[in-house]
Amino acid sequence: MTKIYQSTYKMPCADLGKNNPNPDFKNIDYIHAGYRVTENVTAEETEYFGKGMISTILPYMIQDNYDRERKVKEVKSIKFNFIMNLIRVLMTILFPLITYPYATRVLNSAGVGRAAYVASIVSYFQLVASFGVNNYAITEGAKIRDDKAKLNKFASEMFFINLVFTVLAYIGFAGALFLPKFDGYEMLLLISSSTVLFTTLGMEWLYELLEEYEYITIRSVIFQVVALVMLFVLVRNEGDVAWYVALTAVSTVGSGVLNFIHSRHYIHLFETRVHWADIKVHMKPMVYMFGVSIASVIYLNSDITMLGWMKGDKDAGIYTTASKMNQVLCTLIKSLSTVIMPRMAYYLENDQKDNFDRLLKQAFRFMMMLIVPCMVGMLLISPEVIHLISGKNYSEFFPSVTTSRILAINLFFSPINGFIAYQIFMPKKKEKIIFWATLGGAISNLIINYLLIPGLSYDGAAIATVLAEAMVMLICIILGHKMIPFKGMMQGIWRYVIASVPMVIAYVLLQKVTFSSYLIYMFLMIIIGVVTYGIMLLILGDELVREEVRMIFGKLKHNEK
Repeated sequence: MTKIYQSTYKMPCADLGKNNPNPDFKNIDYIHAGYRVTENVTAEETEYFGKGMISTILPYMIQDNYDRERKVKEVKSIKFNFIMNLIRVLMTILFPLITYPYATRVLNSAGVGRAAYVASIVSYFQLVASFGVNNYAITEGAKIRDDKAKLNKFASEMFFINLVFTVLAYIGFAGALFLPKFDGYEMLLLISSSTVLFTTLGMEWLYELLEEYEYITIRSVIFQVVALVMLFVLVRNEGDVAWYVALTAVSTVGSGVLNFIHSRHYIHLFETRVHWADIKVHMKPMVYMFGVSIASVIYLNSDITMLGWMKGDKDAGIYTTASKMNQVLCTLIKSLSTVIMPRMAYYLENDQKDNFDRLLKQAFRFMMMLIVPCMVGMLLISPEVIHLISGKNYSEFFPSVTTSRILAINLFFSPINGFIAYQIFMPKKKEKIIFWATLGGAISNLIINYLLIPGLSYDGAAIATVLAEAMVMLICIILGHKMIPFKGMMQGIWRYVIASVPMVIAYVLLQKVTFSSYLIYMFLMIIIGVVTYGIMLLILGDELVREEVRMIFGKLKHNEK
């Protein structure tokens, strides 16, 4: 893999003369210039470059030999980051596809509903502990990641804020345990609450802003495998709900401990004194992000919480089963946004608007290339997916099919909303728009859940989720339409809609064929869908697909030589 290196260094200014059209530097002796190279760089060169020639398009810089000292930092390829994050996401997909079907078979709908209800309650306290630090720290920290001293100071401040609000979260949690509504849930809540502390200690935002996706992926896979093995050993009957809840926390707790230990390679938390004046600088934008987080958790988790309160564990379990695959696909689609968020902030901070616009358009098109077939696929094969998840208990979970199809529509709204918020509004410091949009979604979700759950139960909760996300998108467009480059982003999207038509045709034709197993039918549909979709995009001239094909064939030819 070709590595990319980047450095910013001080370069002497030339004597421009009176008639030179370029800017006059007057008494400035040096200016800073960026330098990128994709050739091999030796270990010594990463520490020091001696005399040499630098080619630059800037005519007002001296291009003679001169002494220049600078460290050259390796810049991680976005494609490499995405691949590593994709591996992590695929494991995140594979893990629930193994653990959750096993849980539904052993614990039944009431057991998995009980676990989901507890997790939804704990998420509110986790929200207080995080206080909007994660997204804020990624975008702001990415701007100073090349300055070790500034990054160390910033990380100490973020950790201090996290720690204070974690204490407040646990005080609130201790009081909540005495509520009559939680009678019988105390032990499960205590076990699940371990994630609150270790999310804070884990400082996942540090590794994301540094784009350490290789480390994140390897660590996540290890803990997921450990949790999987322990699941089969410890969860054996309906009474093992507590073990199941504990194992869902293993990855978070283990990752938090390892992250905290590993962080010493990048920062030294307790060597920098934290001052209140510095904390105050962060608080205003973080309050907005906290508001966004509150609203997000409400409209993401209120459906399960309200189902548990109003209908009971069984209905919550049926809804959780219906939403499981849709959540997995949303995570897969959003994985690109996670990868590029620090890079987008970095581009804006360093006045690289062209790079920002180019990456924004490419990322959105790639996301739409995933959204359309995923949404169509879930609308078509939801019965088989629910059957795969529930197994022998399929009849008990069959109502999940309709709910799953309703939630499939959300595969369109949710990823796009996340993209607009965190790739456009946040780097441009428009947290207010994100806040108002998310608040609108949360209020809509609460009201619609309250109106629909009594009569429609899990289907009502699904409708509420879709309408809430639609409300978020509407508010984002109304308040931020001037910042959203609709023309550039939507160019060529029609190809993805047309390319999905063969999937529907294949579904209709296969309905007339009898299969010995629903698994054979499901996997056949997936294979046909992926192949026909890719071929259609090639025929329609999609640049993203053609570029990847050219790259693959180029590497094959190179290897032959």
